[in-house]
Parts: sequence; structure tokens; C-alpha cells
Amino acid sequence: MTVAAPAATGSRVRRWVILSYGLGVDSTAVLLRWILDPSSRDFDLRDLVVLIAQTGNEWPQTARLVEQFVFPLLRRYGIRTVQVARAGQSDTAGIVVLDDTRQPYVCHLAGAYTLGEKMIAVGTVPQVGGPRDCSIRFKGWVLDRWVLDNVGGLPYEHAIGFELGELSRMRTDLKASKMPGRLPFYPLIDWGWHREHAQAYIREHLDVEWIKSACTFCPFALTSEGGRERTIPRYIADPDQAMLPLLMEHLAVALNPRQGLAGGEQLVGMLAAEPGARPLLRQFARHLADQEWALYEVKRAFRKKDGEAMKMSNAVRSLVRVGVGGRAEMLDELAARARALNKPVERDGAHRRIWAHRKNMYFPCVEEMLTVAPALAPDKIGPGFDDAWEKGLRGPRQLQLVA
Repeated sequence: MTVAAPAATGSRVRRWVILSYGLGVDSTAVLLRWILDPSSRDFDLRDLVVLIAQTGNEWPQTARLVEQFVFPLLRRYGIRTVQVARAGQSDTAGIVVLDDTRQPYVCHLAGAYTLGEKMIAVGTVPQVGGPRDCSIRFKGWVLDRWVLDNVGGLPYEHAIGFELGELSRMRTDLKASKMPGRLPFYPLIDWGWHREHAQAYIREHLDVEWIKSACTFCPFALTSEGGRERTIPRYIADPDQAMLPLLMEHLAVALNPRQGLAGGEQLVGMLAAEPGARPLLRQFARHLADQEWALYEVKRAFRKKDGEAMKMSNAVRSLVRVGVGGRAEMLDELAARARALNKPVERDGAHRRIWAHRKNMYFPCVEEMLTVAPALAPDKIGPGFDDAWEKGLRGPRQLQLVA
């Protein structure tokens, strides 16, 4: 739906003011103060658009908090609330508007095409290094697309809830945005607030401890001691929310043993160290048993980009299912192929694989294996794979495994 620009009221032209509402502590504090303290803003609440990008995998408790405490205020003051999501893996699919109303009741956490679906389809987990592709593609791009469709290049003020400890993120945002007409501002930084101030403000006015917004499989929530202390008990208290992260990780590690949800460290190992997680892990074992399984042929060609360090390998992958069936059937097939190829079956925790080539430290190079995993990732050959594979096979000191 394309909406006309805000209309003039008397001699004053109403403004586009858009808040990227991430459902977490910081943006909730911004929204709450704007509503309760008119001196904290210089615009009319009728001009405000609360814009929410739904990734599809947020913790359910977040929705309960938003529906109980935030949406009633938005309804009372008639604040326009828009919830949007990606429509598909390709940008050409566009976005889905889940809700556009001044009387919001439901926080549509399910989204449309979800980040979890994308991770499963490519057989990997979100990465902690490099740009946050999940935030860029499932939040930033979605919000920008709605703005382009509805604001149409007119000037708009864009509020983001970075707090005082996130000055580097603010600077990155200022440099990165190419949106026409965008005038970014950062209320918490302007107010001199850290996250502790935001949390205290919410606690004072809503009498509730707001939780950190994150996907249930967010790797950043598992790579610090404090994050693990918050997240692991949430899995134990609500085991259903652990099934997707564990399944995603199991698939990713089967296809690439260097993976792991916590920056290479595996969530399943963290949970195994928690006595209270045993019922959860038994539930996951049953969940795995219910999956259809596949025998995958996995090939990677590692290409060193000119001028980059050796560790920047620039891999391209070929993923092909060579058999589909039950888990036991696929493991038997793997064992039969190991005998025929006179190769050992590597046992790595719950995973089994046969190596034909292993990656080495010299580029270009390749790796090749057969492995058994849930049949969730479709066949896919990356662009330029054939050429990279041939070059990798001819690369310096390429090592082929022997029995």
C-alpha cells in the first residue's frame, strides 16, 4: 500500500518520522519516552511511523511483552505501526506488509520468509565475523524497501535506537546509508543514555524487566559469557525454541565440520555440559529421528582473492544429494561407499563422513567428502564452481587422502 505524504496541518507541514523498532530494550525505551514525555521530541505522534521488520525467529516472550505493554500505548495514541518481512530469499520477491494500522494488537513474529528458512536452505548458521548479513537482509533491506515504496524519496527522519556505547555502529550507519531523503538521528545517544538508562526507564514506567531482542539462534547471544548465561536457561525453560537452532547447527556441522552456532563452538556441546538440559537433548534426538535424511556429496573450492591474506579463502561450494531415506539407511549407504572406496569413515560426535580431499593451507585448494545429514538443504552448485574446482585440483601441494 502506497500512502500519501503527511498532510499539512494549518501552517505546519507534517513530517515523516520513522522509528526502526527492533522490539528490544533500546528502541522500546525511545518509543516509551516519546509517548510519556512530549518534551523528548519535536514532532507530533500522528507523524510517527513505528516500523518493525519481522525476521520470523524472535523469542516468543518478546511478542508477549510488546503485546502487553507497547501495543496498548500505540493504540491509545493512535500511532501508526507497520510490520513487514521478506517475501522470499531473492530480493526480487520484495516484502510482505504483515500489518499497517493505528490499532495494533498482534506482534507478527512468524514473519513471512524467515531467516531460519534461509539458513536451513543453504546448510549453514549465522556467522559472527564480517558484516551482519542477517540484519542487513532481513531487517535493514526490508525497512528500506518499505520506505522506498511509501515515502518515495521525500525527506524523512529516521530514528535508530543505538545507545551511547554504540557510537561505532552510529558512525557506520551514517556512512553506509544511501537512502534518498534519509535524515538519521539517534535519540538515546542524543540523550546521553547507555543501555542501563534505557532498561531503568522501562522498569520505572512499565514495572517490567525487558529482554534483549534476538533470534532464537543468534550467534552473538552465545559468544559471550553473559549472553550464554541469559540464553542457555531460556532454551532449558522452553525446549521447543531450541529445536531449530540445534537442527540448523547439526545440518551445518555435517556439511562443514568447521561450523558451530557460537562462532565455531557448538550449541549442542554447551547444552551437553548443562545437567538441566538433558530432557531438551532427548527431545532433540527424537526431533532428529523424525527427519528425512540424505547422503550428501560436498565439494568446496577455495580461491584466494588477489591481495588478501591466505585465510581469506573465498570458498565456492557444490552440494548434491546422492541418496535420500531414513537415517540408518543413509549411514549404511555411507559405510558401503567407504568399503568400495577403501576409505575410513570419520566419526565426529554425532556425525559420520568420508573424506576424498581435505583443505590445506595452500591456495587454491579443494575439499571433498560424503556425509549424512537431514535432507533439508537442496542441491546447489555455486557460481563459478567448476572453474574454481579445476584450479583447486591443480593447486600447490593439493593433498588427496589415501586409505
